[in-house]
Amino acid sequence: MRILVVGAGAYVLGRGTSGLGTVLPTLAEVSKQMDIDGVTICSTSDRGRSEVERAAAEINRRLGSSLKVTHELFERALRAGPSGAAAFDCAIVSVPDHSHFEIGARVLEAGLHCLMVKPFVPTTDEGRQLISLADTRRLYGAVEFHKRFDEANLIVRRMVNEGRLGTLAYATVEYSQRITVPRDVFAGWASRTNIFQYLGVHYVDLLHFITGYRPRRLTAVGHRGVLTGLGVDTYDSVHVMCEWEPPRAGGAGFVSQFAVGWIDPERSSAISDQRYLLVGSDSRIECDQKNRGLRVVGREGVEDINPYFSEYLARPGAPLEFAGYGYESIKRFLLDVDDLKQGRVDPSSFEGKRPTFRSALVSTAVLQAVRESLAAGSEWKDVDAAV
Repeated sequence: MRILVVGAGAYVLGRGTSGLGTVLPTLAEVSKQMDIDGVTICSTSDRGRSEVERAAAEINRRLGSSLKVTHELFERALRAGPSGAAAFDCAIVSVPDHSHFEIGARVLEAGLHCLMVKPFVPTTDEGRQLISLADTRRLYGAVEFHKRFDEANLIVRRMVNEGRLGTLAYATVEYSQRITVPRDVFAGWASRTNIFQYLGVHYVDLLHFITGYRPRRLTAVGHRGVLTGLGVDTYDSVHVMCEWEPPRAGGAGFVSQFAVGWIDPERSSAISDQRYLLVGSDSRIECDQKNRGLRVVGREGVEDINPYFSEYLARPGAPLEFAGYGYESIKRFLLDVDDLKQGRVDPSSFEGKRPTFRSALVSTAVLQAVRESLAAGSEWKDVDAAV
């Protein structure tokens, strides 16, 4: 299998952070288990070549892998060699939000199965176009909503499906990140998104995944001041109230409240502070997704570590490995692509089982309604997620 990775930023190889990302370490770990002929990572200029080479060498050293990684400009990669894009089996797209549609369309037009890092796309019109393009070319399109693979969330989903909560009543989500994310790491494009689109989308998809309910209408309020004072023209936080309707007509709906921001102090104990609550007629479930019970107190302060997302693990008697639900999300896509290559499945067989483009259109519809509500002074807006 040959893999095209579009994007060479923080999530791919850790650029701008102290780590090595999630995508490239996952590909290196998977290469120890399945045949990956090579990975081509694309960035917007040749300046990214040295960073790709440095990260690949360090990841291979840590994991004892021998993944072949090359760097190329996107346009060159699509037409490189006699077979052009046909040299690749799939693409992983990890670029700024506003580029998702353009890059996603190019990848699908080149005939490649596509895994898009969240969010899917900012607008439902763009989403429907990509869904149609994937259907026409019989390609598999998925969104890397890794929270669907978190064991804690899977337990909550099972409890909801078993009826343990009774009738769902309401949900609350609190999700925030350090100010360094918009100010430093994503300074070049933070003003072209909002924190709900970039981050809150995770929990929109998660509530849909856990409950099976669909968003009906919402109202949104945004706060500005801190980031604009630093020259980053975007909201400090976005607060959304959303009404959800059940999958079967005649049932009761529930209400969710989201408080999402990215102006936490630099010394906060984790990059992301996140928790959610589900309340029903019979039970309530509280899920703290920051405090996983592993805390390090060092000279530079206190750090809460999530060992379950994507980490280098040293198991007894085994070489260092990269594991976690972020890893599992990407690995699952690669296994699905291999099944497609071998003719064991059809792209349509993933509907209802994976975070496909169709499934992700629900969260995109919420993102669009949030932007419309913010622009209209917090008016209630209907959510239209119909394909």
